[in-house]
Amino acid sequence: MSPEARPFLAPSDDGRRRAAPMSPEARRAAIVDAAMGLVAEHGSDVSTRELAEAAGVAEGTLFRAFGDKTTLLCAVAMEGMFRASNPRGTRDELAAVDRSLPLEQRIERTIEVGRARMSEAVHWMRLLRRLTPDHERLREASREQHETMHEMRSTLMAQREMQRAMTIEGLRSILAPDADRLRFPVDVVVALLEAAIAGTHARGDHLSDPPPASVVADALVHGIVGEKRSPDPEVPDNHDMPPAEHVGAEAASHHSEEL
Repeated sequence: MSPEARPFLAPSDDGRRRAAPMSPEARRAAIVDAAMGLVAEHGSDVSTRELAEAAGVAEGTLFRAFGDKTTLLCAVAMEGMFRASNPRGTRDELAAVDRSLPLEQRIERTIEVGRARMSEAVHWMRLLRRLTPDHERLREASREQHETMHEMRSTLMAQREMQRAMTIEGLRSILAPDADRLRFPVDVVVALLEAAIAGTHARGDHLSDPPPASVVADALVHGIVGEKRSPDPEVPDNHDMPPAEHVGAEAASHHSEEL
């Protein structure tokens, strides 16, 4: 952890490090920043001792700042969601995609960027859901706590709207060099890209891994019908296969003959 991440540490007269005077808000922010890495890796399994060591404070300082471990973890998860939905970060990542690359490679890189952002957001969202207090505790929460939660949700939603606006702007820019080649309007292609990225995290069963970004980009640019493009010898050539629209009819006809 860099010294900048722990500005609340200062040497005492006996050489040991102690907490320097800070406002409660600044202290909480510093502790959250120091705990991000541990919580990202271990989730709710992290101990208060580990959290205190990462922040360079005593465990008692954690409890004075947040009340309990769950409240601290919720604050870390919310900060993680804010960082994952950072509009400027999204804008800069999309701006870094080399516009001189072929369209397929630009789309591949775009999908990788989007998947990384969404994976980070989903990670923190799932943790927050596991930590969310039950209805009884929500009823017991103070009016100030309710107002704080509402304010944080509103701020996060506004930030995510800004992030999506910058995402759309960035995707349009990435597609612009080949706009005259697109079979569909740019906004439709942007929607297809967003769907391809979101679909990676839409299923909760995790029964299969998502296809690589390069495969999705290939399918988006070249379509899913045509001569075999996969280098895998187990993937058959499909240019000699019957058209897809006839396969269902042939299967139905074969079934009726058996009956």
